[in-house]
This record gives sequence, C-alpha cells and structure tokens, in this order.
Amino acid sequence: MNVDAPKRDLKGPFLNKLTGFWGPLRNLSAARSRVNGSRSLLTAAEFQEELAILGLSGRRFEPEDYSDALGEYLDISITVHVIPDSWYPELSRLLALSGRLGELRYSEQLNMAAIFVPGSLPPLVLTLTILHELGHLAAGDLLIESDEQSEEDQHAEQTIFETLPLKKEKKLARGYPFARESLREREANLRASYALFAGCLGDDSPYAHGMYDVL
Repeated sequence: MNVDAPKRDLKGPFLNKLTGFWGPLRNLSAARSRVNGSRSLLTAAEFQEELAILGLSGRRFEPEDYSDALGEYLDISITVHVIPDSWYPELSRLLALSGRLGELRYSEQLNMAAIFVPGSLPPLVLTLTILHELGHLAAGDLLIESDEQSEEDQHAEQTIFETLPLKKEKKLARGYPFARESLREREANLRASYALFAGCLGDDSPYAHGMYDVL
C-alpha cells in the first residue's frame, strides 16, 4: 500500500479560515441521546462486510480509495489535509496536548468532513491516523452526544457494550455507536487496522471470500 496521503492545497484563503473552521462542529444534535441497545466490538469479518458495501472487498486499496468510497456512500464531501509543520507549526503541539494524532471536523450544514494531520507523522502512522478518523465517520460517531457511563471498560472482544441512537442514519456501520467515548476510539483503531490489512491483502484476505452476497 502506498502510505502517502492525498495532499490538498492549503495556501491562500484556506489558511486564513483554518482557525475558524477549527471551532466545535461535533455533536450537533439538539437533545441528549438515549441509550439504544448494545453490541460487541467490530470484528474483521464484519468490517469486510462494510467493505463489500463500499465495493472494496477483495480489492487492494489505499486510504484515498476508502475515503472516496465512504464519502460517496454517505453523500458527504471528505477532504484530507496533510499540513506541513512549516505552514501551521502549532498543529502538532495542539494535537499532542489533546492526546490525538489527527483531528476530524464534520459539519452537517455544509455536508462535509475534513481531516487534519501534521505532515511530520511517519508514513505508517499517518496512514493509520487517517483511517482512524475515517472510521469515526463510518461508525456515525459524530452524530451523537457523549453519554459517558461510570462503569469501567471490559476488554474481552465479545463483551456487549451499550450504544446510542443517531439523529440521522448517515453511517456505514450496521450497529449504533458506543455510548462510551473510549470504546468509540477503540473501535476506530480497529477499523484503521482492519482497513490497512484489507487494503494490503486485497483478494488474499481470509475474510474477502464469500462477502459479495451480503448486499
């Protein structure tokens, strides 16, 4: 897999508007979400079903291919901005302070999503960071309000966790997002690793065969 992410032109007006777009665009629902059922963490086989829906199962693909297919399915515009440190040196520091490697911003009103990652990340880390943020879009994580639960996470893959409903069914995943933010982050990491290996293996993936009937 080519781990070089698509670079967008950030010169001129975009840099002037970057700070304004950095404002809070997440969690736009008006009322607090209610707990809505439960499920376990996503498996590699279930992720392959999502790839089949996107037309990527059994194919070698790069993050840009996954982003384009996901954006078309969700009917939103997704852009990835790999920002050189010389253009916006504060980005890496702001992300480090927040404990993140990248930043995803989504606006329902504009029907668009933007992923910001510093260009100083190593290639593999850069790829996984982009796939992680795309995983949040696939899960519909940005269409809920946080509803943190007090109990500690359990780590068994088959453990059942509470989920939250969405105000709009704009997601690829079959299940609803988890109620706990830590679980949403954990599953985004899973999606990133599944996507990396599936994109590298293509038809050699053990989960690719037999997935074309899920549609």
